Amino acid sequence: MKSLVQVLTVTIIVFLFAMPAVSSGVVTSSPPADNELMVRLAEFETFARSKVRQLNQNHKNSQSHMKITQQKDGTYRARYHKIDDSTMKVKVRRSQSNSAPYVGIISYREQIFESSASALEEFENDMFAVVEVIPNRHIFSFRKGAWN
Repeated sequence: MKSLVQVLTVTIIVFLFAMPAVSSGVVTSSPPADNELMVRLAEFETFARSKVRQLNQNHKNSQSHMKITQQKDGTYRARYHKIDDSTMKVKVRRSQSNSAPYVGIISYREQIFESSASALEEFENDMFAVVEVIPNRHIFSFRKGAWN
């Protein structure tokens, strides 16, 4: 019985020393961060911001290419799309491919704005309201030193 207590005591002590230190729910003795993955994440964030800006400018239904249609009752309806930059999220992970060692995902919400007026001259930017939100996700790969 005495040897069982000794074995349990030693096991508990070893177990306690093997556990990572925890303070306020944060693990402090974690493995070092993957520096290369962090570099790819920073590069991808820059790439993603540029890509979303480009998508906003070149969207066939952007504010500068607003679609205006005359309704049966003689009024006009204007509609355009815009990507909400504040909703953009990025993720980067390693892949199992040798030719594309990293994969990045951009997620964002595309908003559709709409307004109605009795004459074309009456449309103002502050008259538009969000009528629909479309979630989007794009997947990119890191190949030959660049995101594409």
